[in-house]
Amino acid sequence: MKKITTLTVLLLCVLTFVVGCGKKYIKTEGVTGTVTVDGEPVEGCNVYFIPADANGANGYARTDASGKYQLQTQQGQALAGTTPGKYKVRFDYQVSVDTGKTMEENGETIPVLDSKSAIAKKYNNENTSGYEVEVVPGANTFDFELTSK
Repeated sequence: MKKITTLTVLLLCVLTFVVGCGKKYIKTEGVTGTVTVDGEPVEGCNVYFIPADANGANGYARTDASGKYQLQTQQGQALAGTTPGKYKVRFDYQVSVDTGKTMEENGETIPVLDSKSAIAKKYNNENTSGYEVEVVPGANTFDFELTSK
């Protein structure tokens, strides 16, 4: 009897491990595109997809050197997009600017930099950006043309 109990417990442990392993991801649809500012592709622009209704999943991407992005969600697989639905889009694009001040560091004088938004303020809020998109099943491409002023 003891062998059967031990074997049963061992089998249950193995089944629990196998079934419990593996991350469960939500089903997403691919979302890619390009972001330009004043007609030029920009690197380091953060793109946020915010659900316009309660059914969507927040999406995030950061543009590469050619201005391209590939959206992902926290609950989905990496770079796999987001769930179908309507989204409002907002952007955050900061650049370093020289303040005209300097500081000493390790015996060297270096400029003090600050960051500022390089896009018009309206793009920083999903309700004023002017961009609303609908993610549908399959591949989705959304290009965004922003202005600095």
